[in-house]
Amino acid sequence: MNYGNKQNIFLIIVQLLADILLLCLLFFIFLFIHNPGIDKTMENMGNLINSHYKALILIIFSWLLISNSTKIYFSFLSDRFIDFFRKFFFQIFLFGIILFAVSGLKSEDLFTNTETVYFILLLFIIDFIYKLLLFYLIKYLIKIGKIVKERILIIGENSNTELFRKIITDNPEYGIVIEEHLILTAEQFETGDFADNLIKQIRKNKIDTFYICEGSNLNKPNTEKILKIAEDNFLKVKFIFDSALENISTMDVLFIETFPVFTYNKLPLENLINRFIKRSFDIIFSITIFVIFLWWLLPILSIAVFFSQGRPIFYTQKRNGLNGREFNCLKFRTMRPDKFNDKKPTERDDPRVTRLGRILRKTSLDELPQFFNVLKGEMSIVGPRPHMVSENESYAEIIKKYSLRHYVKPGITGLAQIRGYRGAIDSEKDMELRVRTDIYYVRNWSFLLDLLIIYKTVRLVLAGDENAI
Repeated sequence: MNYGNKQNIFLIIVQLLADILLLCLLFFIFLFIHNPGIDKTMENMGNLINSHYKALILIIFSWLLISNSTKIYFSFLSDRFIDFFRKFFFQIFLFGIILFAVSGLKSEDLFTNTETVYFILLLFIIDFIYKLLLFYLIKYLIKIGKIVKERILIIGENSNTELFRKIITDNPEYGIVIEEHLILTAEQFETGDFADNLIKQIRKNKIDTFYICEGSNLNKPNTEKILKIAEDNFLKVKFIFDSALENISTMDVLFIETFPVFTYNKLPLENLINRFIKRSFDIIFSITIFVIFLWWLLPILSIAVFFSQGRPIFYTQKRNGLNGREFNCLKFRTMRPDKFNDKKPTERDDPRVTRLGRILRKTSLDELPQFFNVLKGEMSIVGPRPHMVSENESYAEIIKKYSLRHYVKPGITGLAQIRGYRGAIDSEKDMELRVRTDIYYVRNWSFLLDLLIIYKTVRLVLAGDENAI
């Protein structure tokens, strides 16, 4: 993204000035609260300000220094909300530590500990509300095309190019505009006006970034020509990897002196502390749901299933979990007995589904017994949805990286579900999009991401999920 354009600079300046103004306002409000006995004359107020202005300068400088580290002012255009919130929380946390330190540097405390806590709390609430509104306003303006994050030119073609174009086209909220897609022949690279024509495209379409398709007909000399043009015109270069090169997304770059070396990085849930946090949350959340809802809701639904469909009330099906291990996934029975229930996935308007079963599926109430699977440690609240064993065996051979889904426990809900990739699988492409989303979750897990998925799942269930079948 080109941060040098006027649009982005204006947004950064607006955020920065608003934060400085808020800091100054809170500083003087708490200064007067700390000195309640002072006469509110201009002379006394001036003396008070003159005594503490250096502390204010230090506070503002500290805020700017922290923001330079967190890159909070660049988050509005480039980050998801969860990444923005993480940066914002870290910003306030570090600033709070510094404010306590600055307050204690004076011979008489600038603020008491209680006043400092209230200062930080007010700053967090006011600044978060303001930034949240601004964040979603900017995201909306990006979605309707009023703000463009990146104008790109795609060069070459490989097995992932079409999917990349579809993702960008179907998601205008990313703010990425594909201005041109050039599939160049070897002969075109040899013509003398190749560079001139490419530069004309850059200037005509105001290109910010080249996306080069690795694994296409671009050999090393031709790629170097493109990189030279990008460098001379101050453009960013990104690569769309061919399927054979997708492992690069799980690698870190290390430098030995100035020599780059690639190494596989660890997945977030390979970290023992992260696993402890996720498991603890699973247990606490599940027990809370049992205490509030399930102790009375499960018996009511069980009676409804019994009188509507007879026995069995529950249906267990072999699914693959963590590290591919099989477990019995528990659900309310929603289908008539059929020899293909364990082999054939549910289809749209599936005749096997009963009338009550359609209601349970549409509202996701059929999944509630899986909280028992969570307490047993077979599932998590959030994770890739477990597929039937027969689906795993067939899709593992077709879709690359499919097995990465099993690096974490399967979930009652997941990122793919809130993105709309649930329900009937009408083609291999539908499953590929679901699996890609699951793999993204595995590689980018965070506790905040889990909370966001749970929130969006509840909102989706209450609103009604049209993809539920």
